[in-house]
Amino acid sequence: MFRQNVAALIKFKDKYVACFRSDHSTWQNVQGGIEDSDKSPLKAIIRETKEELGLEENAFKIIYQSKYWRRYFFPKEILKKERFKGNIGQEQLWFLIELKNFNSIHLEKSVGEFQKVDLFEIERFLETYSKWKKPGFYDFCRELGLIKY
Repeated sequence: MFRQNVAALIKFKDKYVACFRSDHSTWQNVQGGIEDSDKSPLKAIIRETKEELGLEENAFKIIYQSKYWRRYFFPKEILKKERFKGNIGQEQLWFLIELKNFNSIHLEKSVGEFQKVDLFEIERFLETYSKWKKPGFYDFCRELGLIKY
């Protein structure tokens, strides 16, 4: 079974917010599972953005929702975690979010998933992205026309 999940590519000016994980030292986007309390994937990505970056909802604007869901399989070390028990991977719906002010990110108000954030050009972000999650991110970037290959 694939766990339903949302993910966000967050744009600030001409760069993108890259988040460095606290637990396994990789760069990725804001993302997270859709919870029973979420009324929609849109509500889930708003909640995840607030939880993971400490952002208030008025600090960002959702400007695009992907046309379809993308799947990826968990590597063996993730499959062992209790919270993912019964799932073989995640099915993600992606969003493009525009951040109004980079300084509105407050990791000290977040749940602690990320130890730092930075702004990357899309090519650098793709180069440093977690290998097993990369195909979905890459595909969303193609859908947005950010990359052509």
